[in-house]
Amino acid sequence: MKHGDAQYIAAREAMAEILLERARNRDWPIEYGKLSKLLGELGHNIPAHSVEMDHLLADVSRQESPDRKKAMLSAMVVLKGKQEPGAGFYRLAREEFGRKGDNVTIWGEETKALDRDFRQG
Repeated sequence: MKHGDAQYIAAREAMAEILLERARNRDWPIEYGKLSKLLGELGHNIPAHSVEMDHLLADVSRQESPDRKKAMLSAMVVLKGKQEPGAGFYRLAREEFGRKGDNVTIWGEETKALDRDFRQG
């Protein structure tokens, strides 16, 4: 699978559907392994801690917030042991989404924004 090919785009769309549904229902956090399993059930083999997972999470966040003002959907995906996002989330938050502060502040603000931007009802 290469970035931008048909398989990648299909996996990105499947990931977006999973994360948007979970955001609407406030069914998060979700661990990387669980997300990988859900994608696998849809025919997309994306290992939990892989470059592909990182790229897809970043692209879904970009896709669902093209102006970088809405919450980053990747904020809901966490490491099993730490129960917080991985380093790639914080890097994307700072470098592309212009988020400021330490990791705790950034993640806290993004989780509030998830409720504001995506939650149903």
